[in-house]
Parts: sequence; structure tokens; C-alpha cells
Amino acid sequence: MMVRKDGGSSGARVGGIAIGALLLLRTAAGAAPYQVSAWSLGDATSLTAATDRGALDEISVDWYVSEANSSVGAGGEDLTLVSTAHSLGVRVLATVADVSLRSGRFTAGISHRILGRPTRIAQHVQAIVDLCTSKGYDGADIDWEAVRPHDKDKLTAFITQLADGLHAQGKILSMAIAAKDSEPGDWSAPQSEDYAALGAAVDEFKVMTYDYSGSWSPPGPIAPLYWMDAVLTHAESLAPPAKIMMGVPFYGYDWLGHRTTDVLWSDAQGLISTYGPAVTHDASDEATFTYTDGRGRFHTVYFQDRTALAAKLQLLRTNHPAIRGIAIWVMGGEDPAFWDEIQSQLH
Repeated sequence: MMVRKDGGSSGARVGGIAIGALLLLRTAAGAAPYQVSAWSLGDATSLTAATDRGALDEISVDWYVSEANSSVGAGGEDLTLVSTAHSLGVRVLATVADVSLRSGRFTAGISHRILGRPTRIAQHVQAIVDLCTSKGYDGADIDWEAVRPHDKDKLTAFITQLADGLHAQGKILSMAIAAKDSEPGDWSAPQSEDYAALGAAVDEFKVMTYDYSGSWSPPGPIAPLYWMDAVLTHAESLAPPAKIMMGVPFYGYDWLGHRTTDVLWSDAQGLISTYGPAVTHDASDEATFTYTDGRGRFHTVYFQDRTALAAKLQLLRTNHPAIRGIAIWVMGGEDPAFWDEIQSQLH
């Protein structure tokens, strides 16, 4: 999610291919396939564009939340999209986030309460397994971004139990992982995650290599290449490479002082059309421009275009050829040419 993405279960299979065989297939073929996964809020147009180009293997639908009482809540659920994705040959996971439906924010109290007692963990595991089996999902994707560092071991216990429960039903477990390039990490989310233990438990280890810059920083790239490289190198030292997925942003930010607004490619095109700025690319090939709005206020924008995306995919292929693939935040509003670039480089 935007600030708002061998070892372990050897029997798990993804897309008909055992996870331990992915690297062997890639090596034998001399090239990809890499797995392409994307989080979706329900954009059917984007789904069609991606599948028309043969550039998408999996979506994680971001409609569900963990509740402090150990149940699973829902918002924006569209099971027609799930059926459509399945008909197009795309695997669908149910993302469950530690987000409050009331505030829309990641909330530490949710995970802390669930993790506080073994009985609550067991209840939440069952609720997620029931969600996947009753609604036809291929598995679950856990996006808990507000876990407190002192709950680290309890988080591992929860994820391990959930993996066992899902695997028993023939389902898979994905997890969005906070980015860090060393231990224990420099803020609470990465400090709460044991890369080695979680990497052993899950089937897909989606490292959120984005949000390097944002409202907490001066204007800058969302995912600078040197930082992505360092984070993935660290992840590969602790988790099985054949499970690791590189987070790829399809978004950027518009800075107005210390405040930011989310900017998709389509939003950037609107700003460019209105204000006519000169678009350049920084050292990481992210697109950037500045403009002065109608009220005389100065803005700085960083966003993703095809050049920026191509550089990130090339980093993966050159420096991290053994990892599983990419996990995109978020489908919708992207340049359709993004899918052409992904198909060309990864499929």
C-alpha cells in the first residue's frame, strides 16, 4: 500500500509451478518468466489492459481489513472482478490490511490486540482462511504496516500459523514487507519483521521498495535505484530469492511545501497539459517537473513514466536475476505502455 507491498512450505505451488522450480526454469530458458503481481483497488480497465498484453500473473485485491476482534472486515468488495480475473487466467489474492475502516489509516492497535493472545491469533487465522475458501480466492496477502516492534515474534507466529492454515486448503500466502537495507531497520514497521522467519513461512515475500521520499522528506524519487538495490540485496541474504518480489511504484507525489498529493501517470499528464512544464529525469530515471499553480504556489512532482519503469526492471534483471518478480502498487491510472514494457522485459 501507498503511505498511505528456498525454504518454507515446499509443497506450495503457484500457477502450476512449484516455487522451488522457478529459478531452474528461468536458468534453463536463459531468461524470464518473472512473476508479475499487482495490488488492485478494483480497476477493471487496467486489468484488461495488462492481460491483453500478457503482462500480469496475479492481482491482490485491497478490500479487506483485520478487525481488533479478530474478524475480517470488507470495503469496496467486487467479486465480479475476481471472476473476471480468473477467467483471464490471473490468480487472485485477498489483501488483508491492518487499516481502520473508520479512519482509513494503518492502526497499530489492531494488530497488537490480535497478537495479544494465542486464541485471537487462531481466530484471525480461521477468519482469513474462511474468506479465501468461501469467496474463491487463491490465497491471502497480508499487508500489516503498523505492527509494533515488540510484537515481532508474535507476528512471526501469526504468519506461520496462517501459512499452515492456507496451505492445508491448497491456498498460498503472500506478505507485503517493509523495506530495509540492514537490521533491524530504521523505523517501527521494518523493525517488527523478521525477514528470515517470515521468508521461511510465506510463499511470496513482497518487499515494498518504494516510498523512499514522501511528505516526511524533501521532494525526491519514490524508489531510487541504489536504494532498491541495497534493500533487495539485504532481503536476498535472509529470505529465499525465489520468493522475493521487488516492489514497483506506479505512482508519485506532488509536493506543495511539506504536503504531498498522490500522482498517478494520468494525473501527471493532466498537470503537464495544464501548466506546460519541462519534464526531466533524475539519476534514477524517475520523471520530475516543477510548476506554479493558479494561486502562485510552487510545486515539485516526481512520477513514474515508461523510462522510470524500464530502469527499475533493468535493475531487477541485471542485479537480482534470481528473485521471483515484481509487485506493483497500484493498478489504475498508469500508462498502458507500462504493460508493454513489463511484457518485453519480464515475460
